[in-house]
Amino acid sequence: MNDAPDPRMQGYNQPTEPVPPPDRRPYGAGSAYSQSQRESYVDPAGNRVDNSVQFVEDRNQRRAYMRYWVTAVTYFILGVLEVILALRLIFRLLGANEDNGFITFLYSLSHVFVGPFNGIFNDQALGRSVFEISTVVAMLVYALIAWGIVSLGRLLFAPLPPGQQSITTSRRDRSL
Repeated sequence: MNDAPDPRMQGYNQPTEPVPPPDRRPYGAGSAYSQSQRESYVDPAGNRVDNSVQFVEDRNQRRAYMRYWVTAVTYFILGVLEVILALRLIFRLLGANEDNGFITFLYSLSHVFVGPFNGIFNDQALGRSVFEISTVVAMLVYALIAWGIVSLGRLLFAPLPPGQQSITTSRRDRSL
């Protein structure tokens, strides 16, 4: 006959096994860590339950996410800026009415970004139409700046090399 206490009875104390501390060790290439924890107990119905949790932290994956984030945000901002500047270029080229509210808003918004490049080249006027070379220059310069930011992000968040180290020592016998 089994003398083990019935877990369904009142006053049953669940036997507990000591839970080992989390195991944290290198995982795969030297840039990832694995943490695992195991737990074993008997539930109130008398069933033995084994529970294990494993967490893997990969620093290269985190760096890849940061590279993606820097690239996506930079190119999104560049895209919005380029659309604003392209609209300015098209409306100036077509000689849009500057008394229109939208055109006034667009010109005042885009002037902040085109202003530093005004005066580099003379804008070509054809009646009411104006070909703003300064807007084209601004679009090129901002595209180069965005490309530089993305390249810097790729450099700063490049994948880490494996964390293995090899040391070779050689000795020469001087008695010969």
